[in-house]
Amino acid sequence: MKQAKEHSEYQTYAEVVSLGAVAGLRAMMAPALLGYFVMRRANKNFADFTASSNIALILGLLAAGELVGDKLPDTPNRTEPAGLVARIASGAVVGGFICRKQKKSVFAGITLGAAAAVAAAYAGENIRREISARTGISSALLGAAEDATAIGLGVAILKSEE
Repeated sequence: MKQAKEHSEYQTYAEVVSLGAVAGLRAMMAPALLGYFVMRRANKNFADFTASSNIALILGLLAAGELVGDKLPDTPNRTEPAGLVARIASGAVVGGFICRKQKKSVFAGITLGAAAAVAAAYAGENIRREISARTGISSALLGAAEDATAIGLGVAILKSEE
């Protein structure tokens, strides 16, 4: 397996912010994708808890459940306390692990990942609401587009690590 090349601080923090934004859109997607890529590389020094195929599978199932749950009419807004806390934690965890792997400031990774998650949570909610109001496109359909955006962004960021 190839070892990921070391990045500049700018590159590392750009990845943290991007994956933190994924966490802001879908709280479980960022750790699920991270778990998948880590398991695939079997790089146990990166994030020991995600290197297990069982953990990666559980994270993937949680992410899939979130994708379905997001489309349900009674699902609370992502900016309500429980949803926002989950996104903050998710962004912080993935940010910290990326920085740990790249031998950069873990504290900066945690902070940037959490901040990006909050910004993306509010931006995603407001953009989705505004597009739905202006176009009449259902929130569920817009949610599916948002799913694709979160997955695509997350995969692109993590593939750049390979």
